[in-house]
Amino acid sequence: MGRSLVMCLAIVFAGCSPVVDAQFPDLEVTRPDIPILAATTAGLSSVPFQFSLQSGTLGASSNPDVQAGIVAVKLHQLVLTAKTVISDLSFIQTLHALACVPIRSTPSTTVSARQVEIADYVRKAPLPASATFDVPIPEPVDLLPLLQPSPTEPNRIVVIVNLGGELPTTPWTADVSMSLSIEMRQ
Repeated sequence: MGRSLVMCLAIVFAGCSPVVDAQFPDLEVTRPDIPILAATTAGLSSVPFQFSLQSGTLGASSNPDVQAGIVAVKLHQLVLTAKTVISDLSFIQTLHALACVPIRSTPSTTVSARQVEIADYVRKAPLPASATFDVPIPEPVDLLPLLQPSPTEPNRIVVIVNLGGELPTTPWTADVSMSLSIEMRQ
C-alpha cells in the first residue's frame, strides 16, 4: 500500500473527516427567451422584467450541513442578448437589477428583506450597435445571502431588471446569461 493510502485510511478509521475544498470558477446559467413588454409610448420610458432560478442550481440545500459548506457564490457577469423582434440593444440608457428571495405568502413576486443589488447602470457614452449588452458590474456581486433557504421562503431567486431608454414599442424576448463562481468547503 502506498503511504498516502495508509494516511487516508488512518484518517477514516480515526473518525475524522478530511476537509475538501471545491471551486467552480466559470459557471454559466442562462435563462432563454425571457419576454419583455413593449414600451407604452415612443421616447424615453422604462420597462421591468424578471426571471427566476432555483437556488439549488447554485448549490443551496435545505440540509444545514451541506448549506454550511457553501463559502462563496459570486456573480461576475450579466449579459442580455436580444432574441426576437430587435437586434440592437444600444437603446439602453439605464439598467437597474436586483436579486431577491420572494415572500412565499403572496401570490405575486414581492421583494423580501433578503435582496442583493446586482447593477445600477447609467449610460455615460453612446453604445455601439449590438444584439448583446454586457451589464457593467464593477466588482463581483455576493449572492450567498440569497442561498440560505428557510421554511417560509421558496427555494428560488428572482432577478428583477428595469430597463430605461428609448425602448421598443413592440414586445420582444431576450436571453439572460450569468457568469458565476462557487466555492465550497466540506
